[in-house]
Amino acid sequence: MIKPAFLPLFAVSLAALAQPAPKLTSISPQWIQRGTTVEATLAGENLGGVTQFIFDGEPGLSATNLPPPEMPKPAVTIESTGGGITRADPRPPRDAKRLVVKVTAGIEASLSPRELRVIAPGGVSNPLELNVGQWPEVAKRGPNATIQEAQPIDLPAVISGVLNAAAETNMFRFKAAKGQDLVFEVDAARKGSPLDSSLTLVDPNGRELARNEDALNLDSLLFFTMPDDGDYILQLRDYRFRGGNDYFYRLYAGPIPYVESIFPFGGQRGKTVQIALAGHNLAGTTAMTLNIDAKAPRGRQEIRAKTSLFPFDVSDLTEIIEAEPNDAVTNAQVVTVPLVINGRIGTPKDVDRFRFKSGTDQKLVCEVAASRLGSKLDALLILSDTNSAVLQQNDDANGPDARLELDAKKGAEYLLALRDLTDRGGDRFGYRLSIRPPSGAAVAGFLARFLPDTPRVARDGTAKVRCEVTRNGGFEGPVRFTLAEAPTGVFAEPLVVPNSPSSGILLISATKDAPLGSFPLKLTASGVIGGKTVSVRAEPLIGDKPVRRAYLTVLETAPFRVDLATLSATLEQGQSTTIDVLAERREGFAGDLKLVAEGFEAGRDPLSKSFDGGEAVIKGGETLGKMTLKPKMDSQIGTRTIVVRCEATVDGQLVTQYTQPMPISVTQYPLIVSSTLSRLSVTALPPSSMSAASEAETKIKVDRRAGFEGDVELAIEGLPAGIKSELAKIPAGAAETTLKLVATDKAPVGTNLTLTVVATAAFNDRTYKTRTAPVTLTISAPEPLQLATNAPPATATPPGSK
Repeated sequence: MIKPAFLPLFAVSLAALAQPAPKLTSISPQWIQRGTTVEATLAGENLGGVTQFIFDGEPGLSATNLPPPEMPKPAVTIESTGGGITRADPRPPRDAKRLVVKVTAGIEASLSPRELRVIAPGGVSNPLELNVGQWPEVAKRGPNATIQEAQPIDLPAVISGVLNAAAETNMFRFKAAKGQDLVFEVDAARKGSPLDSSLTLVDPNGRELARNEDALNLDSLLFFTMPDDGDYILQLRDYRFRGGNDYFYRLYAGPIPYVESIFPFGGQRGKTVQIALAGHNLAGTTAMTLNIDAKAPRGRQEIRAKTSLFPFDVSDLTEIIEAEPNDAVTNAQVVTVPLVINGRIGTPKDVDRFRFKSGTDQKLVCEVAASRLGSKLDALLILSDTNSAVLQQNDDANGPDARLELDAKKGAEYLLALRDLTDRGGDRFGYRLSIRPPSGAAVAGFLARFLPDTPRVARDGTAKVRCEVTRNGGFEGPVRFTLAEAPTGVFAEPLVVPNSPSSGILLISATKDAPLGSFPLKLTASGVIGGKTVSVRAEPLIGDKPVRRAYLTVLETAPFRVDLATLSATLEQGQSTTIDVLAERREGFAGDLKLVAEGFEAGRDPLSKSFDGGEAVIKGGETLGKMTLKPKMDSQIGTRTIVVRCEATVDGQLVTQYTQPMPISVTQYPLIVSSTLSRLSVTALPPSSMSAASEAETKIKVDRRAGFEGDVELAIEGLPAGIKSELAKIPAGAAETTLKLVATDKAPVGTNLTLTVVATAAFNDRTYKTRTAPVTLTISAPEPLQLATNAPPATATPPGSK
């Protein structure tokens, strides 16, 4: 639930500048039954000042702080004879890492997840997901690994637990009545848990009544009609006896409504469709009619019936129901393309056949959607001509779903047969078979996103937001980001993001009298497509994950601000420049200011990927900072925007300000040289030696850029006496040459030397010089010579002899 954007969600105090933003790491429980109130524990950082909660999503949830535990009554109390004098006791301390709140879900709250955030004077937290369910929530308690220890539960219920250790089993005892149709469903692997569940129902004596492992991929599902009144035990373990702190699960249990299948799996926009329902505990409901709006999103979405979610596909094509009998070539169902056929492989060995003609020469796609919509069908499609000659067949183009493409001829008649690959069939073997031209090119458009989702800006200061554009469908135009529905005193110059790079920096500023507090942050992105302006809501991100909303917090004025004295720069790769930054300190603040350049990169990499330098410090009492920037030889090129972030510690907390943006242009250096080997080794030998050990070679390569194709002159720096070299220039248009070194007996043995090859070239009336990375040269002494002799060995002299 969101308040209007022009009203602060929370008003901050003057001390808020020095307070960090709250951070959430976990919430327990993660589910709440609608129509109930629970105590939830939030864990995180900087939670002591939390005063408000935000639920982004459907309405129906609210939360309030629970007061901290009361302080023990003091042993000494104060009473004054005249009144008016009392003891001033300290306020109960608040835990900055743990917060207990009372969360209420209204009886009409929708069964959908919400993003929960908290607000404190320092800003708005990151979101955590809180889910709303229909059934009572039960937490697994232990130990419950044996029938005797089985945890008693009342049905219906949803049990949340974790198999913390290998070979662990969780057991739950419940009462059931004879004839009850009970549903037991594990939801774990589908939520990202590594649990491969094994679910067993036993009687109090341990006799197995039912078991399931993989009904829903790795998740278990049991339907069971209870044979007698009495107690029963539900056992859950990992099929491979694994466990760990991340082996979480939710276990739905009880006489709960469960839609096992629907038919058909989809419908046409702007039409109504009657669907048949099959399942358990549906109170006699076997069919319902759905209205599909003409503007409903195309493609797959999920529909909730009671507590069950099932996929449903929406298309623009004509939809028909398969008509039996159609299992022979002679009674194949005649259809007109393009269309979608909704059918079932109703019995084992059933084959559905369809006959169609193409009105023109065209490419057609025949595609089955079945498994992806919950069907058991493993489709096999066979395309043939009217003489039953097979033209194509396919299975498993998209998982177990089949797909064919054909070049249809005008007036030609085709037969399309569909069956299960292993000749199975039944009510659960439904499908959607589309025969249509290939999907056209994606509609021209763009996606707009920005981060962070919770920026903070001080009065008379500036905050940075990174804006990103993803273009599709051939759209290549610029996209303009603007700040929408901002409170008075908060503003941003529009940001235009060209086709390359596809990102940029939007700076949000606040005036000296901007209202303090936290506000919803909305950015709008617009571009011209087909002569018309198209505007979309920019989506906030945390990393790469989209979130529902973003929030901006306006804080009290920072004790400093910074501005750029350098307004622009144009550099060549390898060339340095100095950026001047002016600092203005408020009265009473004389701390150091750390400067860090940000931006330029087309992606989210730090500026240091393309530049050396980019950091400086303005010492206390100084007002001018000088920052050196030098683009690397492999840096990105072009004109991009940078800003300078300024940080200082105020009252123990980090305060950040940003300068205005500055364009910086980097042009490409026309050549880079490199050695294929970074280490060479030679042996110092006389010139007369014919041994190859005295020689070493490496290739010197040139990377020509910016249109340079001329000669490259080469020289060696650091070559010691006693080492001879052969190094020719790299001629125009060539990419490499060979450096050959030969060591003589005059070379300095036992040393590791560093060589560098220097390249010089003329281009555009200018001389360029560049170097390879250092090459290490190791010079070894020759192996000592062992001489053979036939002389007899010397005899030992006896002691005392002369």
